[in-house]
Amino acid sequence: MGLRRGRRLTDSPEFERVYKQGSAYRGRLISVHAFPNDAGGPRLGLSVSKKVGNAVIRNGVKRRIREIFRLKLPEIRGERDFVISARPAAAEAAYEQLEAEFEKALRKLGDRD
Repeated sequence: MGLRRGRRLTDSPEFERVYKQGSAYRGRLISVHAFPNDAGGPRLGLSVSKKVGNAVIRNGVKRRIREIFRLKLPEIRGERDFVISARPAAAEAAYEQLEAEFEKALRKLGDRD
């Protein structure tokens, strides 16, 4: 079961708005930017550059981050757009490490207790 279309950011202007106007958490594995939306719930945008690795590695990182976000949806308060940028270290990170860093970002950004 994946993350449904209504929970994803797809347009460049949406990404730009979150980057420019939102708050940010910068960790070793990921950076998380968040900004309030009026879309009826949390939405996710992903940015995984070629610095992370080849296409197979980048897609694996995206799948893991998407799944972490999907499973954490019930714990996320409010209606916010999140843009998660993977850092090169994310390619070697275990699922649990990515999950822990995302939870830390949520606490810092005030989206979770």
